[in-house]
Amino acid sequence: MDYHEKLRKKLDLFPIGLPRTEETTRILRLLFSEEDARVAANVPMPPLMFTADRIARKAGMDKRGAAERLTGMASRNLIVEISVLGSKMYTLMPAVPGFFEMQFMTGQEIDENRREAGKLWHAALNGPFGKENYGYSTSGVRVVPVKKTIDATQTVFNFEELGKIVRASGNVAVTDCACRKSVGKCDAPLETCVILGLNADYLVGKGIARRVTHREAMKVFEISADAGLVATATNTQPPVQIICNCCRCCCASLQGVVAQNKPAASIRSNFRSTPVEGAGCKLCKICVKACPVEALYVADERIAVKHERCIGCGVCVHKCNQKALTLIRKTETRPPQTSLHLLAKMYGERGKTGKVIRNIVKDIL
Repeated sequence: MDYHEKLRKKLDLFPIGLPRTEETTRILRLLFSEEDARVAANVPMPPLMFTADRIARKAGMDKRGAAERLTGMASRNLIVEISVLGSKMYTLMPAVPGFFEMQFMTGQEIDENRREAGKLWHAALNGPFGKENYGYSTSGVRVVPVKKTIDATQTVFNFEELGKIVRASGNVAVTDCACRKSVGKCDAPLETCVILGLNADYLVGKGIARRVTHREAMKVFEISADAGLVATATNTQPPVQIICNCCRCCCASLQGVVAQNKPAASIRSNFRSTPVEGAGCKLCKICVKACPVEALYVADERIAVKHERCIGCGVCVHKCNQKALTLIRKTETRPPQTSLHLLAKMYGERGKTGKVIRNIVKDIL
């Protein structure tokens, strides 16, 4: 039996799945040994959690051997291990966002297998894996604009302000940007991935993130904005799980939407960039160079915006010294209320709801 393919099929049931491609198949073989894959293919998907004994029975292995594999995979951040009433329980985590990124977070040793897996991860975004991430109307993440780039006359909702999102999301931690660490194409700040709530607690406990205050998190956003990075958060109303600060040369979110050639159809905010009349634009083109999705261009001796590409991040506005650009509201779309609402929408759009229910029943039995 091909245990890696059995594991891949199970991972493909997550909202952002793992389609079968040359790259995704190779990634699993780099990160999971044959015996690891055999065990992992019998680990349940959330919200279910099983003991090593139950997983061993499902895998047809002895408990000790299965427990050693589970502990090893958990130590390499490939599956989730949680202590419940003194017993270790295990559940799968998705590839993305999940164990792909965790291979490159703070404190992780980047060996040859991880380095090669990182290259394959980003190469896969140009194919079916990219569509799985960003080819549907509901994405797992959304852009959060830099607040000071929004026109002062515009109403801003709580879910559109980084400060309010962070304050509503519990404990805070930061870790290295897995995308920049795995690709390494730029010198943008590295420790810019902000983890929130229970996820912050879990990653701090694993030693791959460090706890920070809300004020320190806001400093991370300030540094990131100055570096031209785009803030992308879990696509829900607060509380959220994560806020990344993404560059266009390394980060999966921006690479993915650009590869799909429709940036504004997926991760956009409710705003769009527009020139400010009479502001005295000098056509320095700093904004054109700064735009992460190539939405700005020069036409008739002035800056113009391709609205079908603009994701409303505010990077161009923040970089403009002449204050010749601003963000204005284009929609008032509210993100899903909670993570469960988001999952339901993503499962439905991807036609996975029935498959997931059948898999949960199979895991239980």
